[in-house]
Amino acid sequence: MAASSCSRRRFLARSTAALAVGTRGLGAVAAPVRLGLVADAQYADVPAQGSRHYRRSLARLEAAVADFAELPLAGCVHLGDLIDRDWSSFAPMLATLGRSRHRWHHVLGNHDFDVREEEKAKVPALLGLPARRGSFDLPGWRCLLLDTNDVSRYAHPAGSLAREAAELELTRLVAARVRQAKPWNGGVGPAQLRWFEAECAAARREGRRVLVFSHHPVWPVGDHCVWNAAEVLAAVDRQPNVAAWLNGHHHAGALGERHGVPYVTLRGMVETADTTAYSVASLHADRLILEGRGREPAQELALRALPQS
Repeated sequence: MAASSCSRRRFLARSTAALAVGTRGLGAVAAPVRLGLVADAQYADVPAQGSRHYRRSLARLEAAVADFAELPLAGCVHLGDLIDRDWSSFAPMLATLGRSRHRWHHVLGNHDFDVREEEKAKVPALLGLPARRGSFDLPGWRCLLLDTNDVSRYAHPAGSLAREAAELELTRLVAARVRQAKPWNGGVGPAQLRWFEAECAAARREGRRVLVFSHHPVWPVGDHCVWNAAEVLAAVDRQPNVAAWLNGHHHAGALGERHGVPYVTLRGMVETADTTAYSVASLHADRLILEGRGREPAQELALRALPQS
């Protein structure tokens, strides 16, 4: 799923070169906006399985919160799968985040719904989300929090119309041999796609760039992508102020570029016995700098310019 090493080198080389870009709408932003980023902490009080050390994620998240506390951040984002399973796993993780001096924003992950059927509908509110999707603004930016579990067989209770529709869609996609038609992935429904494009258009009228956060990737194409990745990418293509897409889910991480937009999959914090993974993002007018911690690499990625109106 990761971009080829050759393509990656070309992308990073271009990203670190001097860029002549228009920054209308961002000229007043004297300093970069910085965010703390964590993906797939995936805590549970259960033994390790393979490379996933679930219990150790609590201490790793505590260390990340302490690191972020020393930095002047505009906020932090967890990119889904705060827990691996069980409603009881949320309490210690949310207590840790509650001690942070920064505000935390969440996108929903597939494992966040690995709870009892009657608890699934309560997950967004527990994470402080008034809805399953959302947005927040920073100077010069609109950040969109997408729900890539919108159409899925795990995020809705058994017997619900949403679950039945997702089961039918997965069956259709498997029959069509769609590579990412896996039960641990999901799709973005039509209503959410319309909302996404309306938010991007509103941000463009305000002179804002758009930064997209999700749990599942959409690019490069691979087994972990959103079911309807092609449809989502088409919506991104129609919104020229989308600057970058950041996601989790694929714990190995990945990097791709499409039409000038970097698509970054952050590495999963839960992986390995003795290392962590998280990042600090700095948003500049012309580039995105990721200061990696642990297994997360440092990256400097070019951003396409905000279109001139």
